[in-house]
Amino acid sequence: MAVAPSITIAEFEERQRRARAASAAAGFDGLLVISRGGGSVDRYANVLYLANFYSSFPFIPDRRPDWSARGHPMLVLPNQGDPILVVDMPVRPHEIPLSNVVQADDVLPAVVKAIKDAKLAGKNIGVAGADALPWAAFRKIESDLQGIRFTPADEILEKQRSVKSPAEIAILRRASEIGSNAIEEMMDFAQAGRTHGEIMGVGLNALAREGAVMYNNFMASGRGGNAPLYIATDFPTFASKEPLEDGHWFGIGLSGVFQGYYFDHSRSKPIGNASHPEIESFEASIAAVEAGIAAIKPGVTAGAVAKAGFKRLQELGFAATSDFSGLGHGIGLGWDAPWLVPDETWVIEPGMVLCVERTVEKHGFVGDFEETVLVTDKGCEKISKARIRRW
Repeated sequence: MAVAPSITIAEFEERQRRARAASAAAGFDGLLVISRGGGSVDRYANVLYLANFYSSFPFIPDRRPDWSARGHPMLVLPNQGDPILVVDMPVRPHEIPLSNVVQADDVLPAVVKAIKDAKLAGKNIGVAGADALPWAAFRKIESDLQGIRFTPADEILEKQRSVKSPAEIAILRRASEIGSNAIEEMMDFAQAGRTHGEIMGVGLNALAREGAVMYNNFMASGRGGNAPLYIATDFPTFASKEPLEDGHWFGIGLSGVFQGYYFDHSRSKPIGNASHPEIESFEASIAAVEAGIAAIKPGVTAGAVAKAGFKRLQELGFAATSDFSGLGHGIGLGWDAPWLVPDETWVIEPGMVLCVERTVEKHGFVGDFEETVLVTDKGCEKISKARIRRW
């Protein structure tokens, strides 16, 4: 079995150095970096990125002074002096790229003390990840630290995280491979008579075998034509008990996490023999994604990539509207920048990893397709591997 790729302590330390430099350049005296764990895979990225820590404790309502802000690790990162990591779970010291770690059940006063110990009282602090912390918890920190100016600073780590290191790219390749294999097994299993939940079970088993976890799944099936039928549920998205039937279209959007890094793939197929309008929708989603991918190269904007995909959709007679107005996004320790939307001026750079996606619908027939690419010096390389056409 291949050895799983990993990030070195030296790389974490370099990330901290770059974040400090960006903090100083932005006029801050330091950063307060906030994440949320507790089984969530939504907002853990920033602290994991800088300090290699994820809290597995669930987010529970505060009961002070017994506990507060459980599941919310925070990193105090002064421009000068030692960083302080405040956690609510034991750490493995050899995995943490700093020496000053404070463990506390009552996280909020520990964070207040850490800010004071870092000599940031009365200073200007940039906050990365404030949306991961409940409003009441952040207000408690503010009230205990009168005179400190807290200013949103998400753009510092957003920019830094957008271009991946070689070690990150290796993990993202493996994550994409795991996701591709899972969606392959699910699509193979998706046959007439089987339910969404049974298909999801195959995918969950495929991920668990590789030490990965599902983040989200969009699953739907149905029938187009004069009496269109759309089969899907919201919570969970695979709860429909209606079995697939010959003549249905079927689509999966599967995202998950391996060693903290995301994958995000989508595929569609017919159940039984495919009709011409069914194939037309499938092919339109593929064509839009491939047109976007063809536009990716260093120096172009994310908006230009989106426009290329939407232009191709319109040429094929499909509307460029759906429940997601973009053509994709960066991917890493979360949904990373840049977002592939027509007005985005963010410039594409080598080392970015992008997901290019599109869902289309016409006359009740739905096509869903998504690929992952690594931006290279001259263009891009596709790193998702799942079979494209099953018709």
